[in-house]
Amino acid sequence: MDGYDDARVRMTYEAAVYREQLSLLRKEMERISLSTLDISNAARTVESLKLENAIIPVGGSAFIHAKITDTKVIVPIGGEYALEMDKEEARKELQKRVEATREAVIKLNDEFSKITERLRGISMKIEEAEMAGKLSRRVDEGIKEDYI
Repeated sequence: MDGYDDARVRMTYEAAVYREQLSLLRKEMERISLSTLDISNAARTVESLKLENAIIPVGGSAFIHAKITDTKVIVPIGGEYALEMDKEEARKELQKRVEATREAVIKLNDEFSKITERLRGISMKIEEAEMAGKLSRRVDEGIKEDYI
C-alpha cells in the first residue's frame, strides 16, 4: 500500500466513525424529543387538573371512570423515587424538565452540525486522496509505457 492508500484508508475509517456518531446523535435527539412531548403532555394535564369526574387511562388502551378528589401530583424524581407535590409545584417542575430536554436537543443539534461539518471535510479529503492516487497511477503507467 502506498502513502495515498494509507491516508485514504485512515480517512475512510474516520468518516465511518463520524457517520456512526451522527446516527447515535440522531437517535438520542429523537428519544429526547419524545420525552419532551411526554413531559409537555403531563404538564398540560397537571395544569388543567380539577376536582371533577375524569376518564383515566389504565394501559392497553383501556380507561376507567374516576372522581378526582385531590389535586396533588406524584412526580418521579429519579432512582425509582417519587415526590408528592401540589398542582402548581408539579407544573413548575414539569416545565423545568421540558426546558431541560429542549436545551439538550439544542446542544445535540449543535454537536450534530459540528460532526456533519467534519464529515464533509474528511469526505472532501478522501476524494482528493483518491484523485491524487489515480493521477499517481496514471503517471506511473505513463512512465512504464515510455520504457516499453
